[in-house]
Amino acid sequence: MKCLIIDDDIDFSHYLGQYVDNFLSSIFKKYEIKVQNDHFTDMSIYQDIDLLFIDIDLNDISGIGIIKQLDNINCNYPIIYVSSRRELVFSSLSTHPFYFIRKQNLENDIEELFKLLKIYYKKTMKMITFNYYGRKTCIFLKDIHYIESYGKDISIITNDEVYTYRSGLKEALELIDSKYVVRIHRNYAVSLMFVKEIDKANIILKDKTQLCIGKKYYENLILLYKEFLLSWVYLTYLLIL
Repeated sequence: MKCLIIDDDIDFSHYLGQYVDNFLSSIFKKYEIKVQNDHFTDMSIYQDIDLLFIDIDLNDISGIGIIKQLDNINCNYPIIYVSSRRELVFSSLSTHPFYFIRKQNLENDIEELFKLLKIYYKKTMKMITFNYYGRKTCIFLKDIHYIESYGKDISIITNDEVYTYRSGLKEALELIDSKYVVRIHRNYAVSLMFVKEIDKANIILKDKTQLCIGKKYYENLILLYKEFLLSWVYLTYLLIL
């Protein structure tokens, strides 16, 4: 588990880091917290992390603008905005953050955030175990992008690797057993956590992969995707104002 805190206020970022450290230590045996107080536009620092806290006002740089650029480097982790300007919550929604923390209400907001993160980690850190080339292999649910079926084989496409082995798509979905991994076609299932947009015929993932949607699966996909969006607390931003 690697957490990154981006803020031009050195004192506040280390203060926030103490809260985050207490939280992560209660969930993970191994974790790392990095605090970045400059060089905010170096996009390499936003890779290979699992959790991001970012101030919206970074000197003359917009934290929201940085997050919009992350779409191009395939980042898939909770993003928490931190700001003393609570009116910016509405602008931030366009980038689908996980939460919005007001600096002037840090203690209350971060307490609510940690409750939500506990639910998130309980659901997404689920370990999937399957036989791969004669040995037991484990992957995290959160790392699955999509599953492709062809013939008697399937391929599970993840962040770092493609796992191809003998199985049917139905059996693979039963093994994964998550409502966040949804069948969209006779040959495809996708992780709702990795979806960027959906239209009538296609689904586009965050890495720009485009997959077609079978007509018989469309209505169920839309229903589950709406439930998924609500479960990620997109409506709770209004509750903290």
